[in-house]
Amino acid sequence: MVFLDPREYAKIVSEINTNYEKYRGKRIAIHLSFGFDNNAYAYIFENKGFNKYIFISRDLIE
Repeated sequence: MVFLDPREYAKIVSEINTNYEKYRGKRIAIHLSFGFDNNAYAYIFENKGFNKYIFISRDLIE
């Protein structure tokens, strides 16, 4: 499990919630987004339902 800064967590969860239809029914999913440092990241998370996500990793995309 990975710890996300509260601001980053709120941003990523909001993005996932907005696009939830593409994650519905997937137990493990990947969400791509830019962090506040302007770097691109792949957020891998366990999907427990809408607005219920456990982040497994946050990997820098180079």
